[in-house]
Amino acid sequence: MNFFLNKKVGILGLSRTGISSMKFLKRRGFDVFGWDDNKEVLSKAKKNKLNIQNLNNNNLKEMTFLLVSPGIPFSGKKKHSFLKQAKKEKIEILNDIELFFRFNPEEKYIGVTGTNGKSTTVSLLSHVFKKLKINNSLSGNIGRPVFDLKRFKKIFNILEISSFQLELMKRTTFKVAVLLNITKDHIERHQSFKKYINEKIKIFNNQSEDDVSIIGVDNEVTSSLVRKLKKKLDSKIITVSGENNKADIYIKNKKLIINLNLRKNKISKIIDIRQFNNFLGVHNYQNIAAVYAIVLSLGFYKWKQIENSIKSFKALPHRLQKIKQINNITFVNDSKATNIDATNQALKNFKNVFWILGGRLKERSLQKLKKHFFRIKHVFLVGETKFLYQKYLKNFLDCTTVKNLEEAVKLSHFLAQKNIKEKKIKSSIVLLSPACSSLDEWKDFEDRGNAFIKFVKKI
Repeated sequence: MNFFLNKKVGILGLSRTGISSMKFLKRRGFDVFGWDDNKEVLSKAKKNKLNIQNLNNNNLKEMTFLLVSPGIPFSGKKKHSFLKQAKKEKIEILNDIELFFRFNPEEKYIGVTGTNGKSTTVSLLSHVFKKLKINNSLSGNIGRPVFDLKRFKKIFNILEISSFQLELMKRTTFKVAVLLNITKDHIERHQSFKKYINEKIKIFNNQSEDDVSIIGVDNEVTSSLVRKLKKKLDSKIITVSGENNKADIYIKNKKLIINLNLRKNKISKIIDIRQFNNFLGVHNYQNIAAVYAIVLSLGFYKWKQIENSIKSFKALPHRLQKIKQINNITFVNDSKATNIDATNQALKNFKNVFWILGGRLKERSLQKLKKHFFRIKHVFLVGETKFLYQKYLKNFLDCTTVKNLEEAVKLSHFLAQKNIKEKKIKSSIVLLSPACSSLDEWKDFEDRGNAFIKFVKKI
């Protein structure tokens, strides 16, 4: 890294990650400058007294490398024009996690990726480590950027890793790498599902026989990848599942069953999964199994403490989050369900559902959800997809298009109440599980989820 000192480094994208990286590099003696196409973001960066320069061909040629924020498209039709130019000039393009690793290659990294469930898994793991008094940091695609970490030396660095971040990882090596699942998502960025899969399995790159690869097999794609990866990887592979009894750790008859061979030790244990009733949704069983796999693979066997720490974990907001119960009507916020598979996982847990669906389109077909239609009493359609989804759903379900989320909440409450009063049902669920991006009306899924909570609390 001394080679880079006093040489120019460009940063494209000045949101939290970009500004964090810029401040760090500046402190380290780099001649660093940044740019963002968004005027509002640029204005905030200027207030931080950072070196702002419009990226162009002249300063491109002076760059040692270019650091790119995850939100800037590196591939696909929307690939940023400056990245195309940088590639032509053979400027190395990195992201913050790759650069962080190059500064600190001797540290221990645990990486978790997957289309769904990664935030819950890394948060639960960090919580378990804290309860076991194991020093750890949590960053990446969740919480603080890596360059904002105050403590990361000689501890376990837990990183939530998105496909956008995996695109630019070359040397980063995970002591433990976890792939939970892969379903169709971010195709507009990666161009095809095959390319998206290829980005996801990069999490196992550079691992040696001393490292561990954990793969969830509840999902068709990851299940079919296991055989291929066993031939390709040098690392120890552990499979986890919420239902598949061929996995090394799996759930059967409400029991978590562990059958592992680790470092010539056979580990066998049966744990009652029902005690973890702080988790809503059976899909969380695989996330719990993944956390057990990580903790055990690192040599921590304090069984009772692990159980107690999982029981004390508070579920993350916007992920099957129970908001309120009013006269046998339970309101559940699953705003994080931004794709069909996430909504599929949500619906399987309930009956008598008044379902709020819609937003910015990711997947046209709702066919995968048809098996859950018997659970649904009424659908309220919101956002850009409402008329598209109505065309399909009206053939199977009672559905209503509404002008906004607030109206959906009011009407779903009214209709659920009416059904209970008329003794058609005893109880019901009002479920926001949109299966779509929030970017048609909201800043992000959290903004949408917080609005839902606010509307529910008005009732």
